[in-house]
Amino acid sequence: MSRFSIWQRIPLRVQGIIFNSLPLVAVLVTAIFAYYSNQQRERTEMSLNRHFEMVENLADIHTVLLNAESDLRGNLLTHDPALLQPAVEARALIPQKLARVRTLMESIPTPSLRAQKLAHLDAVQAQVNAELTALANVSTASNPIAPPPDLSGQILHDQPLLDAAGQQLDALRASEERLLSKRIDEIRSVRQRDYLLIFLSVFIGLVSRAVALYFFHRRVIRRVRQLTENVRSLRDGSGLVHEPSGHNDDIGELERELARVSEFLAVRRIRS
Repeated sequence: MSRFSIWQRIPLRVQGIIFNSLPLVAVLVTAIFAYYSNQQRERTEMSLNRHFEMVENLADIHTVLLNAESDLRGNLLTHDPALLQPAVEARALIPQKLARVRTLMESIPTPSLRAQKLAHLDAVQAQVNAELTALANVSTASNPIAPPPDLSGQILHDQPLLDAAGQQLDALRASEERLLSKRIDEIRSVRQRDYLLIFLSVFIGLVSRAVALYFFHRRVIRRVRQLTENVRSLRDGSGLVHEPSGHNDDIGELERELARVSEFLAVRRIRS
């Protein structure tokens, strides 16, 4: 039995339900993909915000450290006590920034990535804490009237700590910037996929509706017109213009009944 013959045996009501369901299926598929895309976009945006805030905090930490070290050198030259203030502010601000970065890293959903970043942050924090300790020692030893003679040597001795902390911060910030760029590309990819999904859903909806209209025309309108022509032919005393289509539906049953009526009338005309 061919597929076409199987389709002909399906009742017309069932075929109508199938044809009318095609656009609904397209809408449901679009809704499912849209929900999935929105979930993915939300996760990507949260990750994007997290990476952006981490990059911003790491940049602030590096800037504060550089400013504090630079102002301490200025204090060594000018004996201006105001230049010691950035070091004091650094010791208060940097721990808060590091705590915020740690909180952001602990919110990373992937366990392996979270552990890797926290380990990197521990190394950075150790370097930064060493630099803060050195800054505290230098600023405490500073005397605006008569600085100790070994203060410049202590600053030079602490310079590798600043360089190491800066390198660690730069490496961590560069890593977050790469991930930030990757998340931006992911959002762009999701947006392009959403546009493609909208196009496909509209295309599927139009095609399914066109198919439904085509089959409705062939299976209903065309056959109803043929029935009308057969009825007119019988009224005029002639035979059927169109033979029954063979479809196993309501219209097909009406076509067969009309064919029986035609045969009955033909027999009556012969007898009479």
